Amino acid sequence: MSLSLNRNGRASLMMALCLLAFCVACGNGSGSGGQQQGIAPGTRTMSDAVGNLEQHPRPTSIVIPSQRSTPTPTPTPTAHSVSSTSHVCGATAPATSGAAPSASAIATTGKGSAPYGQPPALTSEEIMLTQKLFQQINQDRAACGLPPFVWNTTLSGGARLHSWNMYHCGFSHTCPDGLPQCTRIANEGFTFSDCGENIGLAGPYPTPWGGAYNIQASMANEPATGWHHIHLFSTTLHQIGIGVYVAPNGWIWFTEDMIS
Repeated sequence: MSLSLNRNGRASLMMALCLLAFCVACGNGSGSGGQQQGIAPGTRTMSDAVGNLEQHPRPTSIVIPSQRSTPTPTPTPTAHSVSSTSHVCGATAPATSGAAPSASAIATTGKGSAPYGQPPALTSEEIMLTQKLFQQINQDRAACGLPPFVWNTTLSGGARLHSWNMYHCGFSHTCPDGLPQCTRIANEGFTFSDCGENIGLAGPYPTPWGGAYNIQASMANEPATGWHHIHLFSTTLHQIGIGVYVAPNGWIWFTEDMIS
């Protein structure tokens, strides 16, 4: 009887141990599931972050081209670079009255965009500077054996309006509405095969002409591949109009427009 009870006790003990092992295994399985549920929020956060990146992408970099005082005309530099064997084209001594033909008529404004209103009437100082610049350019051309530019009154009006606009919107060929210079010149009513534009800004000097001449000379003395130089000593550009605006602070804004 005692032996039988011992065997039954052992059997019961084995069954209890098996049941305990089974419960522990179930507990481990339940724990593993809990751990996976604990990972899920992190995975969702990562997904949300990716979603946020997709909804709010990193902005692409925007390259804003700097404004340049040199234009981008149609002709190539070699087509305009002309010099005599004895003289390198560049600025000559400051022009004096009667040194070259003067401008026949100077227009106050042109037909282009005028968001700041029309420029004021020409002053005697602005007329003098316009005449001097015209004479200087043709004097420099003559020193290179080139024919003089022919004055064009309509071009001078568009050039004056551009100088006035630049005073308000900044030193630029495309101010105030973004149009390239050749388009702006064409809108004055011209058809041409070649065009060019030089712009200048002279700060206060001992004399107004001294300031304008220094800027003009720097353009004429550029290397032969410089666009200002190319325009001034061109063999395909034949007509010119110059517009000057002298600001109240004494700064001189001027534009030189040229066409074939």
